[in-house]
Amino acid sequence: MTASNATETHEKAPRSRLWVNWLLALSTILGAGIVQLFAMGAVMSTSACSAPNCPKPSGFVYGLLTYGAPVIAVVAIALSFFTARLARGWLVPAVAWLLLILDVAILAVTFS
Repeated sequence: MTASNATETHEKAPRSRLWVNWLLALSTILGAGIVQLFAMGAVMSTSACSAPNCPKPSGFVYGLLTYGAPVIAVVAIALSFFTARLARGWLVPAVAWLLLILDVAILAVTFS
């Protein structure tokens, strides 16, 4: 391995890390859309239920779970502008994805 090969290998690692970070960060937009569709479907599935024990969304909690997903995506993308080049910058979109998955899980439990 020559010195130029070592330099090329060293330069490619941060570039690939940067691509992974931005792909994860931008894919949170898709995740937020999935949360929106899931939340809307969950509410629509309860519309025909008239029994007193039907799962009905409360205004604040449902609003937080539904409209918080796009906020998570925007915050993840905004923070990625500052953290994308850092060694652990991928943690920002990873945490955003964990929050989106947690959001869907809470909605699923609430409306089941």
